[in-house]
Amino acid sequence: VTVEYLKGLVGGQTHYYSSWKVQWHNALLHAKALEVNADCPCGTKYSLKEIQQMVKDDECLQNLSQEEMDQYITMLEEHCNTKVHGIRANNVAAAQDVLMTTNKTAKELNGLCDHTGIYSTLLVMQGHINDSIQSRWTTTDNSAEFWEDVFGHQVADVACQYEQWACTQNQSKSLIFSQAAALTLYQRSP
Repeated sequence: VTVEYLKGLVGGQTHYYSSWKVQWHNALLHAKALEVNADCPCGTKYSLKEIQQMVKDDECLQNLSQEEMDQYITMLEEHCNTKVHGIRANNVAAAQDVLMTTNKTAKELNGLCDHTGIYSTLLVMQGHINDSIQSRWTTTDNSAEFWEDVFGHQVADVACQYEQWACTQNQSKSLIFSQAAALTLYQRSP
């Protein structure tokens, strides 16, 4: 075991990195998929392996200028940005998105609790009275007891009040812009 390895374990530096950037290979795959799958009905679209082979065999895509490559990368970045930040087609899709993201976040928080000893409470509420998003909350360890001991309310009561508050905010905005409001509280254990 080296000294640098031990310093890395003991030190306060982070081991988390920012998100990945778009790679040129993925940009080419995206462009080719848009090209060949544009008119295909659902269930008959080309698979990833087939598209990879098409990109490999397409000499036009192998000899691109830097400007063309930047254009493909920009196109994929815009697609990713729309997928992450764009509105959903309907409330059911939005609710599924919230459910999956909340489950993933809860799993991450529980992992952080196991590895670092943090306490956390995650509350996710609908942002509009007509949203079909189901309110959810999760706590790590015994942090649910914090709400009862300090504030005298159970997490379910706090979540209900938070949902009422969230639904009364920005009532003049269009339903399109209403998204789930989320609050995450972290406390570091001693």
